[in-house]
Amino acid sequence: MARIILHVDMDSFYASVEELRNPDLKGKAIVTCMFSGRTKDSGAVSASNYKARELGIRSGMPIRAAKSLAKGKDVAFLPSDREYYWEVSSRVMQILRSYADQREGVSRRLQSMAFEQVSVDEAYLDVSRKAKGDWVKARKTAESIKKEVLEKERLTCSIGIGSNKLVAKMASKAQKPDGLTVVKDSEVRGFFENIPLSKLFGIGPKTLAGLEALGIKTTKELSEHDFKELEKALGSRKAKDLQDTSLGIDDSAVEEKEAQQISRMATLKKDSDDPKEIMEKIEELSEDVEKDLKEAGLHYKTISIILIDTRLQMQTRSRTTIESSSLKKNLDIAGELLEKFLSGNHESKLRRVGIRVSGFSQRKQRTLGEFPKA
Repeated sequence: MARIILHVDMDSFYASVEELRNPDLKGKAIVTCMFSGRTKDSGAVSASNYKARELGIRSGMPIRAAKSLAKGKDVAFLPSDREYYWEVSSRVMQILRSYADQREGVSRRLQSMAFEQVSVDEAYLDVSRKAKGDWVKARKTAESIKKEVLEKERLTCSIGIGSNKLVAKMASKAQKPDGLTVVKDSEVRGFFENIPLSKLFGIGPKTLAGLEALGIKTTKELSEHDFKELEKALGSRKAKDLQDTSLGIDDSAVEEKEAQQISRMATLKKDSDDPKEIMEKIEELSEDVEKDLKEAGLHYKTISIILIDTRLQMQTRSRTTIESSSLKKNLDIAGELLEKFLSGNHESKLRRVGIRVSGFSQRKQRTLGEFPKA
């Protein structure tokens, strides 16, 4: 049975989420930024949508440089609200996870899936068993994923389908945004030969310069280059990795990552500095966290509250306590942390709040990767 992997890549995720939150941004170039606070424009771009990229604005670019490129253009510069992005991401990832194969030898109650979230907006799914090695079925699965994500979250994604993670990832980049690309086993060699060397996964500027020094300018040339010469210049391990990559070879498994924390975030009905109103929302959120803890058989040591004010400035307050599996028993700690924050920040009103637990130990055999939303 053929191994079939899907790589799902959300399109301009941060900017798309901001556009949904504020319809007035629709059609504009959108840039989300991590402001350092030193000056008005100090910091770096965290993400940009396709219209902003057409202006040359890229993630990692200094905000000042991005604004220079945007001068005279209709560009929205927004502070990155990463907690909110993770909140939306958690819902998307739950949709994606439901399409992945269930792990062999694991009871359905534990729901350990062949799913791997690699960032806030990317994930791999192994669908080999569900698709039964059929590429047509795999494509229909991808179409169903795109449809459900669009209907439930109003977001688009690009999906690549291949026989391994590397092929699937490169395929997802072939048609963006809102693309779907299938690369069957027989098509891998030809597909990779057409990928620019600079776009090949794992090749940065320094590696690219080293390859060009050897006269290697294309992916095809890399795949056919004398291995001994490549090994001499780059070392045995790197030479093999690069040549394998150029041929679309990748044996890595789709594996869930262990969660470091579990959290829930939500927006208050209205901006507030009323401890009672805020705690009601935190208590409501804690019910979901409590459920996750019990289902996973986890104990935690640290409880935190996450507070985002009307300026979209985020604050967290944490306390380590005696190891516990119950969040309800420790909600008084959350209340104390909130009271202390509000008493020292009289002029702050909160827009969004959240609760988080971390410092896990595990009491049941369970994959923790089911909770990437933290």
